[in-house]
Amino acid sequence: MSRRTRRHITPLITVAGAAGAVLLSAGAATAHVRVIGDVIPGKPATLQFRVPSELAEATTVRITVEVPKDLMITSVPKLDGWNQETLPGTGGKGTHLVWTAEQGHEIQPAQSETFQANVGPIPDRYSLTFNTEQTYSNGTAVAWNQPKTGAEEPEFPAPVLVVDPEAGPPPGSADGAQPPGTSASAPAPSVDAAPPAPAAAEDSDADDGPSLPLIALIGAGVAVAAALTAAVLRRRGARDGSHV
Repeated sequence: MSRRTRRHITPLITVAGAAGAVLLSAGAATAHVRVIGDVIPGKPATLQFRVPSELAEATTVRITVEVPKDLMITSVPKLDGWNQETLPGTGGKGTHLVWTAEQGHEIQPAQSETFQANVGPIPDRYSLTFNTEQTYSNGTAVAWNQPKTGAEEPEFPAPVLVVDPEAGPPPGSADGAQPPGTSASAPAPSVDAAPPAPAAAEDSDADDGPSLPLIALIGAGVAVAAALTAAVLRRRGARDGSHV
């Protein structure tokens, strides 16, 4: 696998989670949240989370990023106007990075902010997923945590940073994880599948010997042959008696 530096940018589609929330114009909304990183498996890296504020009547006041549990946070650079906390994960989840805006430093509509975190070493696999929550001043919270499992983009996709595109994602999830209980080489058996009983019975009859029509045909042939033999013998007997 090539160890050259790879730069990956993954866009996210931001959708308001509260009723009545109004998005900005289509031109401003094209700059969706992105995770950016110059990553090499086994090496440390700096990740950047670029977050635009896409609600027209609210500002972004908090960002929470869940870091994969096998990825270590080494440091978080200070960002002017924002308070940062690094919280340990619970319930099998990874570390949480939380940025909260100070008064007057919220992300205004149509503006964006970039949050950085130093991590390492980078795990050697296809991708890393960072579940993210964006909180607005009007109470709207957008949770970006849905994995992509097919061709269609989910409504709230989780941010994914591709580490090694040459590895290729296994099928079935955002990172391509195979769903439990299935095999990548063969599909799971269907519960409706069952061998047809009539077909099995017909095969059994075919192996037991000749069918009834065939037996009848053979019997008829034997009877005809016997009749012909008897007729020939009578004719021979008649000829022999005339010469006596």
